[in-house]
Amino acid sequence: MKKILTVTILLVLLLAACTIPLQSPSRENAKELDSELTLEVALYPYLPDPAAFRQAVRDAWTRVHPGVGLHFADWDCYVSDPDQALDVFVFDAIYLSSFVEEGYLLPIPEEKIQNREDLLPFAMEGCRSDGKLYALPQMLCTDFLYTRKDDSDLSGASDLLTLYDVLGDRKSRSVIPEENEGLLINLSDVLLTKSMMYLDALMDEQQVYTDYSRLPSVSELSAPVLERFVDIWKMGGNEQVSYWPEDNDAFVRARWFAEGKGRAYIGYSEAMNAMGEYADDVILRRFSYGTGHDIPLFYTDVVGIRSDISVEKKELAFELANLLVSEEVLTKMSLPWEDGDSPQYLLTSRRSVYDALCGDYPIYGLLKEIVDSPDNHVFRIGAHGREFITEMEAVLGDQIAKAVSSDEPTEVHRVGGRQGICTEEGN
Repeated sequence: MKKILTVTILLVLLLAACTIPLQSPSRENAKELDSELTLEVALYPYLPDPAAFRQAVRDAWTRVHPGVGLHFADWDCYVSDPDQALDVFVFDAIYLSSFVEEGYLLPIPEEKIQNREDLLPFAMEGCRSDGKLYALPQMLCTDFLYTRKDDSDLSGASDLLTLYDVLGDRKSRSVIPEENEGLLINLSDVLLTKSMMYLDALMDEQQVYTDYSRLPSVSELSAPVLERFVDIWKMGGNEQVSYWPEDNDAFVRARWFAEGKGRAYIGYSEAMNAMGEYADDVILRRFSYGTGHDIPLFYTDVVGIRSDISVEKKELAFELANLLVSEEVLTKMSLPWEDGDSPQYLLTSRRSVYDALCGDYPIYGLLKEIVDSPDNHVFRIGAHGREFITEMEAVLGDQIAKAVSSDEPTEVHRVGGRQGICTEEGN
């Protein structure tokens, strides 16, 4: 019944989204509608402070083009393809192949890229298709394993099997684990995480990178990958991994970890903002979901331009795309919101941002080493990826439910998308 209700709710929300037009004029956008020319822009919606990001973009744009307005529209790449009214839009590169095939994206000439040598090479490469550049990289995101500096038994842990050998099964059943007990990980959200984590783990298991131009079968799942998922579930405990707070605090587990709860934590770099000064007491690193070395994957938010953009807007769109990935804008987004706060610890596509911040916030020096590795890859999936995700979510959901209820090691827990990992309890 829970599954039926969940699917029903999602269908209602998706149908509603299809009938809602782009963001209606707001006080923030109203003055732009009086401009002789206005660009329709959609930023990535899942940011720590979307309003601050919009203001940073608007301030920088107004200095160079005071007579050209920006209208910020609501659009979510995880829900639908780009609206035909958008001129410039930010989306997750997992959809780049689909958007190229559907003809949504305008190729970006190499000579239009500003300060190109400052952009991370792997991120730029991940924006190409058949040799053409279809977007500019902006933000990065990846799973990190966090342990405490004084926990010598976990200092060398770099894969899930090693982590499970140390942590074992969690003993307590409460939502919040005991001190130094178990793995903190969010498996509670709705879309993407289970299918995307499966693809990530499959690369680690096979020890080779792929852009998944040919997606794997949903009917023949990898038993070793599913076993690793079961290990995650056992280390975290059902109550904790399936928990989502009523206040929608995406980093509540990071706060628990900073309070001494849990022994290890898996999350994004932004989680260190929630940890505050405790971030200085932890070790973070990329890790392998398999038993071999890590194939480092990064979700990448990229800036694209509408393929049939009007002639009068085209050059302006190139300028705006560059501004959205500029050092000025990305640095502002990474700084503390208020004096005395921690920085946002966002991963950006420009080396200069890390250089600008590491003097005051040394962790950015480590983050630069991580993102500047030549082994890194942009997480891509093939065309028709949206359909694949929908089907894989359902298949993995069944596998997880069986694993949770039967505790058989070759069946898996349920993992959801970029917003977290989700689970439904067995019937």
